[in-house]
Amino acid sequence: MQSIIEEKKSFRLMCKQKRREMSRQQKDKADKKIFYRTSELLRRIAMPEIYTYVSSPETEVDTLSLIDYCLEKGKTIIVPRCIPGDLSLEHYIIKSRSQLEKGYYGIMEPVEADCEKVSAPHRGICIVPGLAFDAKGYRLGYGKGYYDRFLEAFSGLKIGLCYESCYFPDGIPHESFDAVMDIIVTENNIIRPESRK
Repeated sequence: MQSIIEEKKSFRLMCKQKRREMSRQQKDKADKKIFYRTSELLRRIAMPEIYTYVSSPETEVDTLSLIDYCLEKGKTIIVPRCIPGDLSLEHYIIKSRSQLEKGYYGIMEPVEADCEKVSAPHRGICIVPGLAFDAKGYRLGYGKGYYDRFLEAFSGLKIGLCYESCYFPDGIPHESFDAVMDIIVTENNIIRPESRK
């Protein structure tokens, strides 16, 4: 019988493969649908502070369109920087995408000297990256634990973005410390997890 660590590793490999198998056209089409659904959610929920990751263009659900949309609507956009030493995240307000630079892991991060740092308590809406999600809202991350640590103390609404191929209604391997989403958005659906109904 596989351990939970081995199960997670298998799921990560499978989901990364599913993402790699998407054509550019398929990805662009899915990203546009996810953007539309997410922007409509943000319009209806109307919270001013939006925490979001900056997507890598090859495999992650696009958040650049969402960042531009939120900036145009006057939202406060808050973006993380990875702190590798303790596997934590620091968050900074950006006013423009020009305030981003390539940081750790090759991820676009806020330019520390140009942006205002945001301290706890963290509230509002958090757009959460993940490799996979399930019907109970559990998230499978990339294995480093950055977001699990941050979300433990986050008191706002958590929205996970993923492609339909990496949404597993029947469940994904998870542990007690894994974050649970309030809402999951795919190109086909907006899911409010069973644990939140």
